[in-house]
Amino acid sequence: MTIDGLRERKNTLIATARELAAKSDNLAENNVEIKRIMSDVDAVEERIEAVKRMGEMHPVAKEVKASEPWNEYGSVKTTSVFSGGTSEANYKAYTFGRYLQAIAGNRKAASWLKDNGHIKANNETTESAGGYTVPVITSPDLIYLRERFGVVRSLSRVYPMTSDTLLVPNQTGSATVYHVGENTAITTSDFTFDQVLLQTVKLAALNPVSRELSEDTIIDYASMAARDFAVKLAQQEDVDCINGDGTNTYGSITGVLQAVYGLNATKANIASLVLADTGSVAANKPTLANIRTMSAKLPEYPGIDPVWLCHKQFWYDCIAPLLDALSGNSIMDVQQAYGPNPTLYGYRVVFSQVMPRAMSTATTPVLIFGDLAQGTAFGDRRGITIEMSTDRGFIEDQYLYKATERFAFKAFDLGNVNATASLRVPGSLIVMATQAT
Repeated sequence: MTIDGLRERKNTLIATARELAAKSDNLAENNVEIKRIMSDVDAVEERIEAVKRMGEMHPVAKEVKASEPWNEYGSVKTTSVFSGGTSEANYKAYTFGRYLQAIAGNRKAASWLKDNGHIKANNETTESAGGYTVPVITSPDLIYLRERFGVVRSLSRVYPMTSDTLLVPNQTGSATVYHVGENTAITTSDFTFDQVLLQTVKLAALNPVSRELSEDTIIDYASMAARDFAVKLAQQEDVDCINGDGTNTYGSITGVLQAVYGLNATKANIASLVLADTGSVAANKPTLANIRTMSAKLPEYPGIDPVWLCHKQFWYDCIAPLLDALSGNSIMDVQQAYGPNPTLYGYRVVFSQVMPRAMSTATTPVLIFGDLAQGTAFGDRRGITIEMSTDRGFIEDQYLYKATERFAFKAFDLGNVNATASLRVPGSLIVMATQAT
């Protein structure tokens, strides 16, 4: 016990003795008790002096309260994936860890989840099938992690889906304004819409873990597993939604880059495409004029909030050198291009590590400028579901946890294709690509 703890103990004893001295009944018994208490006070004082001479003693390990069993496993780190203060984050990590144990057949963990309201009644008979859903208290944290690590999800408008397909209305025409004279009929005009079809795909991530790890380090393992599941699924979402070419490799999704670049074989006729100068492949960088052209092409839709989207290495190897070469009044461009939140021409830069790292490959789309919330539709059919098996990990004494989700994506506001430059109409997603060498 520390000196402060001993002093607190001494003060408590003295207060108790004073209360007994103030009572008028049982005087003889009270006096005996008071003498005993004051003897304890003297003993505490002697211990305080001894501690002062020896230096502070190491604190005694805090006793684990029955209502806070997670304290037995330590505490979450400051970088925990679970939100809230330390106590709340510990509770969430412990709950998620118990959930992972429950789907592995741990009845004690399942019992704790049921007793604390984390398993609904209709789930209680599905233990052997690993049928528990992610506890409600931790589900928002997993959703947040997917949005944090998934660039496309965080930038897009997300549509909840109740079936495997969803038709999203897209306004393609609006009212027409006319000059009218007195007593002249006004010409009518109609809003026009088309439909954007979202079709779900399924993602799955497999994570093997030793039995000892999942059983002995609940909080640390729960934090690690939550981050790993969310990161893997979010990264694959970005791969599909940015680089997808419509093949089975990408779940038949056509990502933003190929959606624009693949509109027509004659690339110069694509309104939303900017071709970098012919020397860009050899130089591994575009020109500032190429970048300004991208900015100029983007329409000024009401409420549009565009960003530059590229790989971090692409930014610092291909774009930043262009700004380093500036001088004089352009110094602010250089200053704003570095740090954790860079900007370019006043628009923020967002890094996606699934995009191309360089411009060294011909006929390749490499850079996006636009507003994904206006130009794409992202469907959320089902959040993260986690299941467990021991079949493949039996010899290694491992649990195999599988995390799955279902989502949909469509890039639709791509602009048109026209051989006449004046008739080209860009969409809300502008892409830069390298030319053939």
